[in-house]
Amino acid sequence: MTHADPSRAPRPGIFAVLNASPDSFSENKVAASDGAALAVQMVADGADVLDVGAQSLRTDQPEISVDNELARLLPVLTAVRERVPDVTLSVDTYRHQVADAALRVGATIVNDPSGLRDLELADLVAGSGASIVVAFNPGVPKQRRPTGERLADPVEDCLRFVGERLERLERAGVRDDQVILDPGPDLYKAPDETVAILRAVPRLRAELGIDRVLWAVSRKDFVGVLTGRLPRDRGAGTLGVLSSVDLQDQDLIRVHDVRSTVDFLTVRAALRHGADGPMEMDDAIRYDPD
Repeated sequence: MTHADPSRAPRPGIFAVLNASPDSFSENKVAASDGAALAVQMVADGADVLDVGAQSLRTDQPEISVDNELARLLPVLTAVRERVPDVTLSVDTYRHQVADAALRVGATIVNDPSGLRDLELADLVAGSGASIVVAFNPGVPKQRRPTGERLADPVEDCLRFVGERLERLERAGVRDDQVILDPGPDLYKAPDETVAILRAVPRLRAELGIDRVLWAVSRKDFVGVLTGRLPRDRGAGTLGVLSSVDLQDQDLIRVHDVRSTVDFLTVRAALRHGADGPMEMDDAIRYDPD
C-alpha cells in the first residue's frame, strides 16, 4: 500500500463550494457549460456533497431577484446532476422558491445562510424530508454589520437564536436528524465573536441537541483578520481552524479547496484512528522532481 485510502477512514464529509454566481469572491464560480466538469473533478478529489449557490452573500453586491437566482442556478444544478448522478447535492439559498426548485432537480440539502429568515422553508423541508442547515445569522442577508455593533453575548445569543429556529422547525414537522447547525462564521459578527462561537461548539451541540455541524470556515474574514491574508491565500489558516475546533466525523466541512482538505483529513484520521494496515513509501513520491 503506497497511500492511505481516505475512502476507508472515518472522517467528516467534504461539502464543496460550487458557485453559479458571477459576483462570488471564489474562483469556483461556473456556468452550466463547465459546472459539470468542475463537479466531476471535485468528486474525484474527494467531495461528498456539492453545494451549489447562485447568489453571493457579499455585501458590496445588490440582491438579485428570485427569477434571476433561478436562472443562474438551475442550469448548473441540472448539468451537475446529469454528470455526477450519485453525489449529494445541496442548494445554498435563503428563499423557499429557489429551494423548492432545487429539490425538484435532485438536491437533498437546503443550506440556508440566513437562519430561516424565510419561514416557508420550514414547511418545505418538512414535506420533502431534505436536510436543512440552520445558520446563526442575526442580521439580514446582503447587509453589512455596522462598525462597532456588538452581540451582547455571542454564545448565549447563538443558543437563543438557533433554539427559536429549532422550535419553528419542530412545529412544521422537521425531524431532529434533518437539522445541521452552522455556527455562522462572519455572518453579521465581528471576528472575535466568530472565534468565541466556534470555540463553544461543544456546548452548542449539547444544549441545542444537534449532532451534525457544518463548518463553513473556508477563507472567511476572521481567518483573514488573524493572518492578514487575502481570500485566495487563506488555505493554511482554514486548515488551522479545522485542526483546533470540535470537528467530529459526522460533521460537514464547507470548502473551496477539496484536495488539500482531503489530505488534511486523511492524515488526521490516521493519527486519530490508527493506520489502515502496513504502509510503505512509493519511490515515485519520495522526492520532488528535479
